[in-house]
Amino acid sequence: MSEFVTEHKTIFSLSTLLNIEPNMLLRLCRYIESRGYFFHKSEEGSLQFTDRDIAVILAHY
Repeated sequence: MSEFVTEHKTIFSLSTLLNIEPNMLLRLCRYIESRGYFFHKSEEGSLQFTDRDIAVILAHY
């Protein structure tokens, strides 16, 4: 069975999950955004990652 994650991940929780330094993950996200992909941002301006965003990050990593 497949499960869907309804909560959004932040830079710190995703970096822990993927075992990547937060600064490196942030640089990777900026690179992906420079290629035309847009990540969702919270009202405070921090990135929030969905399952699709995580798949895009893993494809570029």
